[in-house]
Amino acid sequence: MVLAARREDRLNEAAEKIAQEFPDAPKPLALRCDVTDVDSIKALINRCEEDLGGIDIWINNAGVGVYGSNEKTSMEELRWTMDVNFFGAAQCMFEVLPLMRRQGAGLIVNVSSISALHGVPYMGVYAASKAALANLSQSLRAELCDTPIRIMIVYPGYTQTEFFEKEKNVGGGRRPDGPYASVEDVGEAIARGIERGKQDLIIPFQGKAMKLSEGLAPWIVEREMRKLARRLREG
Repeated sequence: MVLAARREDRLNEAAEKIAQEFPDAPKPLALRCDVTDVDSIKALINRCEEDLGGIDIWINNAGVGVYGSNEKTSMEELRWTMDVNFFGAAQCMFEVLPLMRRQGAGLIVNVSSISALHGVPYMGVYAASKAALANLSQSLRAELCDTPIRIMIVYPGYTQTEFFEKEKNVGGGRRPDGPYASVEDVGEAIARGIERGKQDLIIPFQGKAMKLSEGLAPWIVEREMRKLARRLREG
């Protein structure tokens, strides 16, 4: 296992915790990587190939967010969000695919969001970046249909992580009250999805209901989104 992120101290903490809980397994490698830097991505892939012989599963989970009124969101904030959530994940996919083709197999897991299924009030920029990732993943998955390389798309709901501490809040709307899903529950759901060969994994019940309603009665989704916008509106 390889853990990759920008903060080396947190990576080392996570690697140590995993090593303690699974003493019979090799200790994970903790490698710094910035998905907005193509050289950083290439260095990560090269290190995995040199030290481990290849990459069986690549999980794109890096993400940032902007919350609040779309009208108050600057173009700089939009580009920042797209740069990490979409372009970063896309660059990772394009860089790891040649290795997976050479080794004759591989799985790419792209963590999108239930907000990608339908735009959610005050999350427009974030939802757009995750919808772009989901659509690119679907397109690429079809192109890879005659290869042993698979792409799995995950659509989680609100998850309690440090994401919200780094999120940029531009005002105009407040976040809905919890409780949010735990990291452990979401992680276990993704692991089960990988084991079962899922193509698409919508984790919360609300997301599954929204997906079904979007196809059968889209007016219901629109009505609920208007109600949500009124309930969360500030001022």
